[in-house]
Amino acid sequence: MQRDSHDSAAPPDLTVLIPTHNRGDLLEACLIGLQRSNGVTLEVIVVDDASSEDLSPIRSRHPEVGWIRSNENVGYAAANNLGQRGARGRHVVYLNSDVEVEPDCLRMLLDELERRPAVGAILPLHIGPDGEPQPILSPEHTLGMAWLRDSALHLAFPRLPVFRRWTMSSLDLGAPAEVATAQTSCMVVRGQALGAVGGMDPDLFLFYNDVDLCRRLRSAGWTILYYPQARVLHHGGATTQALGWREAQLWRDRYRFFGKHYGRAGCLGVRVACMTRAIARTAAQLPRLRFRQIGDRWAVGMRLYGALGSLSNGPDPPPTP
Repeated sequence: MQRDSHDSAAPPDLTVLIPTHNRGDLLEACLIGLQRSNGVTLEVIVVDDASSEDLSPIRSRHPEVGWIRSNENVGYAAANNLGQRGARGRHVVYLNSDVEVEPDCLRMLLDELERRPAVGAILPLHIGPDGEPQPILSPEHTLGMAWLRDSALHLAFPRLPVFRRWTMSSLDLGAPAEVATAQTSCMVVRGQALGAVGGMDPDLFLFYNDVDLCRRLRSAGWTILYYPQARVLHHGGATTQALGWREAQLWRDRYRFFGKHYGRAGCLGVRVACMTRAIARTAAQLPRLRFRQIGDRWAVGMRLYGALGSLSNGPDPPPTP
């Protein structure tokens, strides 16, 4: 592991943590966006999570950026924790490398955070490349949702009230709101709040680490504020879409999260959801008599179910991407 540091006398307003794994083009755009930030002092730390792509040209073009290099892929949560260890900022920004902040975004978030002492974390409106707002908010991840949503029944019955509440379709995305759960693709976390709960859970390799963090913040008495007056451009999963193991890792992390917070009942709920989804995907091919697709869909479902590991030991370790 290797780290560059850039010390100055006064602590910066914000330490920005950017885990990255390949896709140097997105990382460079992210760093350029941060350079244009107004009215806020920043410490920027990139955590290179064992990229196979050579990111050294970007590193040389941005000497003001601290740099940590992990020689093995430790995952999104653990990479953020690596950067957080030496953070000097009064507050911490979790920022995905596929996000570009608008010039006034971080200043607006910081001002609102300091104006509201009960807020532990604040996040902006996320706009996709198509110009549309992105769904980055969700209600509490309850045990019922381990089956109701993750079994994919919300796709078959999207108008049911329980699923409409999950998608938060009635939320006014143009108005600030306290929320239960939000993605950490761009989130400012109060230093005091983060000190109280610690960093992300490194056992949640890629997914559900944001859900877990939000839950722990709220359990410690902090609120989470969605503040759409501040905006970012989010390319939306561009750094993970090409990973063939992505869905299996999603189920592994889902299994860990629900097991952590709901025990054996949580593990069983995720198992039932995984099996239900496999059956639904397979059954969808039966009316068309697509026998090859029937076999393929069932094989995929069983592979995902197998990724959960045993009920007693939990998920298998994640594969190397």
